[in-house]
Amino acid sequence: MGKREEQREARRTAILEAGRAMVLQEGYERTSVERITARVGIARGTFYLYFEDKEALFSALAEQLYSPLVQVLEQTAVALQGAPTLGAQQLVYLQMSAKLARLVETNQEGVTLHFRERRSAGPAGTIVAGWMARIEQLACAMLRDARERGLIGGVDPYIVALSIVGAVERLLWAWASGDEELDADAAALQLANVFFGGISA
Repeated sequence: MGKREEQREARRTAILEAGRAMVLQEGYERTSVERITARVGIARGTFYLYFEDKEALFSALAEQLYSPLVQVLEQTAVALQGAPTLGAQQLVYLQMSAKLARLVETNQEGVTLHFRERRSAGPAGTIVAGWMARIEQLACAMLRDARERGLIGGVDPYIVALSIVGAVERLLWAWASGDEELDADAAALQLANVFFGGISA
C-alpha cells in the first residue's frame, strides 16, 4: 500500500472512530456530519469523499460489529453439515459459542452501540434490525438443517432460533451493564447446554 492509500485509510478510520464516539455519546439522531468533521479536523466536503452520508457511516460501523458474528455463524453452518451425530453437532455449537463470546468480549463499544440503536425508529434502527434478521435467519437455517437430517425433532426451528437469539441478546445486555456475576465464557457454555438439552429432549 502506497503512502497516499495509507493516508486515505487512516482518514477513513479517523472518521469512523469519530462517528462511533459521537453515536455512543449522543445517539445516531443527534450525531451530525458537521460534528464528526469538527472532531476529526477535516472539511465537511472531505467527509463525503469517504461516505455518502451519515447513514452510510453508521452502516459501516454496523458492518464492523456484525460481520464477524455473521461469519462465525456461516462457518458454523458449514461445520454442522459435516457433523453426523447430535454429539458432533453439540461440539460444533460449543465451539461457536466460545468464538462468539470472544468476539463480544473484545468489542464492548460495539455491544453498547447495538443496544443504543437496537430499538430506534430511524435509519440506525433499521440497519441494526437488518443485521439481527440475518442472524436469526442463519440460526433458523442451522436448526432446520439438523431437523431435516433427523438429528433433532419436535421443535419449530424458527421459534427456537428467535428464543436463542433473544436469550443471547439478554445475556449481552447483562454483560454490557456490568453484571459482576456474569462470565462471558461460562454464559456461552451454559446457554449452549440449555439449548441442547431443550432440542435433544
